[in-house]
Amino acid sequence: MRTAGRLSRLLGLVLPVAFCVPAAWAQENYPEKNVEVVVPWTAGQATDVAARTVAEQLSKEMKKSFFVTNKAGAGGAVGSAQVARATSDGYMLLAGSTGSVVVSPLLNETPYSAADFVPAAMIAKSPSILITAADFPASNIDELIQELRSNPGKYTFASSGNGSATHLMAEAFNLGHGIEATHVPYKGSAAALTDVLAGRVTYMFDTVASVSGQLEAGKVTAYAISSKDRSEAVPHIPAIAEVTELKDFDIASWIGLMAPKGTPQPILESINKAARVYLDTPEAKDKYQAMGLGINPMSNDEFQQVVEREVALYKDLLGKLGLSR
Repeated sequence: MRTAGRLSRLLGLVLPVAFCVPAAWAQENYPEKNVEVVVPWTAGQATDVAARTVAEQLSKEMKKSFFVTNKAGAGGAVGSAQVARATSDGYMLLAGSTGSVVVSPLLNETPYSAADFVPAAMIAKSPSILITAADFPASNIDELIQELRSNPGKYTFASSGNGSATHLMAEAFNLGHGIEATHVPYKGSAAALTDVLAGRVTYMFDTVASVSGQLEAGKVTAYAISSKDRSEAVPHIPAIAEVTELKDFDIASWIGLMAPKGTPQPILESINKAARVYLDTPEAKDKYQAMGLGINPMSNDEFQQVVEREVALYKDLLGKLGLSR
């Protein structure tokens, strides 16, 4: 009996260690198989292109395929929900963005929230530019704000849809400056931009990539950019924080790789490290800048702080607008 008791106690000490060894070994040798990167949007969209670019580089750096699949639907919720439910082992990642990870769960009844993901690698930042048609009678942002503020209800602003990043940027801008204007939502930014150019809608925020051609052609007036820092893609356009009373205005969509909550930290750090090998190169900077995106590599702790700040920001903004669920 004593021998059996001693054996039982010995097994109690050894077995937990034995089970820990394979898990630690798997983390240390990650990835041992190919990794799926889920893009919750259609192919060709900014998140898709940015994710495919970094996935190709991760494949080279980590010696296993990081392959992209598109799982679009419900404003990014379909693909995001799939990753939130996935095993927390690093073999299914989300190409996340502000819209799918932060805003959608605050607006809609999604089966996940931002807290169901952990950062693996920030990829890029996508600020938007405040524009009107070139013939609108305001040559700078002070004149624009004065005109809009002095005529409550007269003017309109466009967006790519209710609850979209461009919609919420404009609402934050309006609230901060005491502007009363009517929101005109569209199904995508292309149609919205068309009507702004035609003068049917007064102003909008749109991404650098979307408006760059119109800027070069002189068809729009660009007043300011939504991020706190200027964009290297359009360095001549000042930040809203620079040229208005909103000194803390800093709203820009991000794109980054995320994993299901509970994914081991060593795996997350290895993805981050491998991504930054590429993102820190001039080649990456040039490639993303051509897409109208700014390279934004950072630690996963810093990435988490960005997400938490945005959840608080958008929760407060949506509450003020009466749009929160």
